[in-house]
Amino acid sequence: MAFSGGLRLTDLNDYITPGQECIKPVEVKKTGAANGSHIKVGETGDYYEVAKDGEETKLEAASITLNDCLACSGCVTSAEAVLITMQSHHELLAVLEENRRLRSQGEGAQAKHVVVTVAPQSRASLALKHGMSPLSVAKRVTAALKAMGVDHVFDSAFTRDLTLVESAREFVERFKASEGLVGDGRSLPVLASWCPGWVCYAEKTHAEVLPWMSTTRSSQQTMGAVVKDYLAKKLGKTPDQVYHVTVMMCYDKKLEASRDDFYNDIFKTRDVDCVVTTGELDRMLSEAGMLLENVAESGLDSLFKADASQDCLYSSAGTSAGGGLEYVMSYAARTLFGIDISPELVAAAAREEVPHPLIDVKAVRNLSDHREITLLDPTTRQPCLRFATVYGFRHLQNLVRKLKSGRSVYHYVEVAACPNACSNGGGQLQPDDLSPAAKKQWVAETERIYVTSGAYELPENSPALRELIYDWFGPEGLDSQLAKQALHTQFHGIATKANPLGVSW
Repeated sequence: MAFSGGLRLTDLNDYITPGQECIKPVEVKKTGAANGSHIKVGETGDYYEVAKDGEETKLEAASITLNDCLACSGCVTSAEAVLITMQSHHELLAVLEENRRLRSQGEGAQAKHVVVTVAPQSRASLALKHGMSPLSVAKRVTAALKAMGVDHVFDSAFTRDLTLVESAREFVERFKASEGLVGDGRSLPVLASWCPGWVCYAEKTHAEVLPWMSTTRSSQQTMGAVVKDYLAKKLGKTPDQVYHVTVMMCYDKKLEASRDDFYNDIFKTRDVDCVVTTGELDRMLSEAGMLLENVAESGLDSLFKADASQDCLYSSAGTSAGGGLEYVMSYAARTLFGIDISPELVAAAAREEVPHPLIDVKAVRNLSDHREITLLDPTTRQPCLRFATVYGFRHLQNLVRKLKSGRSVYHYVEVAACPNACSNGGGQLQPDDLSPAAKKQWVAETERIYVTSGAYELPENSPALRELIYDWFGPEGLDSQLAKQALHTQFHGIATKANPLGVSW
């Protein structure tokens, strides 16, 4: 096998600017004998191989696909490409088919217990496409998946609440340790780490910012721990006997689920076995002949006696990035400064819908994807907390430059690789009209549905969440060592290797 100099990825719009190492090697098939052929360029710009006898063969255009590049500074490794290939709805269908085969042969005890977790952002996207409420989508998706053989369908909004509580506790702890000071050698700022595209970018290109990353797991991986540890024990099963699938708005979630940090060496299984995007779920149901419009609603699943509601979805205040900024600011204001301000009020002020006398909002360079939200002391009117939202790689690069130069003043930054946050994830459903204006309106409507999809409830007031915490972690609750292991992760800087193929001679 021989390789050419490589195929370069260029002309990116709002994603990571490729570096020298962003090169995909291209295989060159050699016949082993000179045949006198040559290459010519056709009138349309296509390339043709012209043999000695004059016969022309059109050459296949090289391309870069998702398997080659997925939110990183250079091409993904071969191992990552294999993991991405494994993460598809075909894997889920294969497991369900194998379960049917085992049960038909009287070997049902060997079948996997299949659990699917659906993200609220995916539910909002499906609601927009199919013209129904998010609650109706939740009930119909539950019915459709169970008809296909899935045992449980859960809502990741539940573990999002657990993640919010733990990330707020982490912020307050780090704020106290740093005495509110920001910069090198200190535990502030806290950079939200729920976006795997951002994590991948930081690990591969800016390892120096990793000490500032929040170590609290994303809601996807927290649900992975709940399903493979807590639920598995409740069912009397080992983690490898449970097959866990998540429906997510983002392809990068596939790589997050594949991280070694979320792999159980003892039972040889991952916390999340397969990630299916919103578009893949919609396509899978369509291919199975189950259009959501024609599926009858069913009741919603619940893990907890305290969560008895079947007719209400609960949401968290904030954007589709997860509501971290709003909840963490509210919790920190109350815990650190005795200022009582709800996440809903923070969210309304951040969106500039309802001004608040203690919250100052500034759109950096008049851009909605980069906002500064500052909490003011009610007496001195001086800043108590400086938070920011940074969505899209253009703004991420500016943030990294400020962090490296010591010019960043933020205590907490909510980060998302996609512009407009997770409603605009690469795995979301797309409008029929792909013009920029139509796409912008589609994303805005998806965000509106997400924000208004359910009743707000403070996570710490949720009886179901309290039931989980003390039933799972014991009387110490979130202060237990088990909680720290189950709800936190770590990050790994990757040394950049010079690629001789990228050198211009």
